[in-house]
Amino acid sequence: MIRYFNYECTQEEALELAKNSLLDLGYKIDLVAPEGYFMLTKIQGVKKDIRQYDFRIAVLVEDRVEVIIVAQRNVFKRDSEASIGGKGLIQTEVSDKLPYSLQRSIFYPIIDEFTKIGLAEVEDITFLTSA
Repeated sequence: MIRYFNYECTQEEALELAKNSLLDLGYKIDLVAPEGYFMLTKIQGVKKDIRQYDFRIAVLVEDRVEVIIVAQRNVFKRDSEASIGGKGLIQTEVSDKLPYSLQRSIFYPIIDEFTKIGLAEVEDITFLTSA
């Protein structure tokens, strides 16, 4: 769950633009490493059907701006190992696959905001790397 964006400024400026855009969208910044051109947002939760997903946005600025969704899924256990008292009923799984509708609801506002500030989305990364 990665999107790539081209930029026409320095790495520091691109990281600052991405940071300000995410703040404008309501994300809270958890970690910024300017020397590594990296940023991570705080965990946010979203529900889809009966599942709860927690996700963070990671931004890495190298030759392109990479926006990555890091997610985990909370699953209710329904087996005999689940305790009667309620402890251990929820199991957390790291998930690199979110439902497409959730990916869209996360990425589309980011894409729109980045486009406004001049960070252009790379539509087909495989075409550019194979040439």
